[in-house]
Amino acid sequence: MLSARVLYINMTGVTCEIMKNLVLAGVAAVICDDRPYPAAVRETPCYFFHAEDMEKAAAEMVSTNADDGVAEPNAKKAKRIPVTVASVIQPRVEELNPLLSGRNSIEGRSLASLPDDYFTQFDAIVASRLTVSEAKRISSSLQKAKEGKLFILTDTFGLDGCAHLDFGSQHTYRREMGKDKLSDFMKIDPYLSMTDMLDVPLADVKGRWDTTVPRELAFQRLLMDYWGQSKNGQANQNFTDFTKEWLLSNNLSSVAELWDMSQLAAVAAHPEVSAVSAVLGGMLGNEAIKLLTGKGEGVNNVMLFNGLEGSCRIFLLKPK
Repeated sequence: MLSARVLYINMTGVTCEIMKNLVLAGVAAVICDDRPYPAAVRETPCYFFHAEDMEKAAAEMVSTNADDGVAEPNAKKAKRIPVTVASVIQPRVEELNPLLSGRNSIEGRSLASLPDDYFTQFDAIVASRLTVSEAKRISSSLQKAKEGKLFILTDTFGLDGCAHLDFGSQHTYRREMGKDKLSDFMKIDPYLSMTDMLDVPLADVKGRWDTTVPRELAFQRLLMDYWGQSKNGQANQNFTDFTKEWLLSNNLSSVAELWDMSQLAAVAAHPEVSAVSAVLGGMLGNEAIKLLTGKGEGVNNVMLFNGLEGSCRIFLLKPK
């Protein structure tokens, strides 16, 4: 664990909680989040981003822009370096565990500009706010690695949350059989890569207790496709209209009757709740430690968190 490194892509409430738990446990963090600060994290429930600090940063930005406005027309403006989420959070991560001083770092490039082989150097990747195509690209890169690499894709929305976990086809673990007793090395079976998980048609997703696709799983996929609009250069469609079209295109019209569209729109606008991020982040941090130590059977392959019931269950996503 002391030599492990985890790459965090897009800092949200839940990924911040995972990072906090792992940094305190001695796992170094590399942060990739070039989104502008503070605009990108105003709704993020995390103690790394204090409201007072965000307001101060916003005020300084407004003040600088005002100064530029009154400058002489022919005056050369000073080049301002944009403040990113990663640059703000990195010093606070350093304070969490002084033993990791100098090992935590920032990846200044955007996700789109990173080469495919970049991701294989990390023991685990924790990501939020990805589109389906971005998640598949990372997954395809990790499948080429000779050893197991953990890829966690997680988001929270309102009182609910969902996480897809890919431990890699080469991952082996030892099941705990009792005090100081471990089984022989085993592989996760059946195994699906993240790409395979995302390729399963949602209309075909069923479980032992689920006659249709679980709501948390469907909503995370809906948000991933919705976020993909702006990243693909498309105009942002009204969320309610987008949801109706998305349900029809994915043959989920029967699920639409169970969804309150106005409530979903509110959750999409302000998706994260602090308590949900903390609880789900704590459980996902434990899954990362399982990979790094090789002790304990990893989740196969989706975690569904229901904050209203206070429950979290494992769901096996597999082809029909």
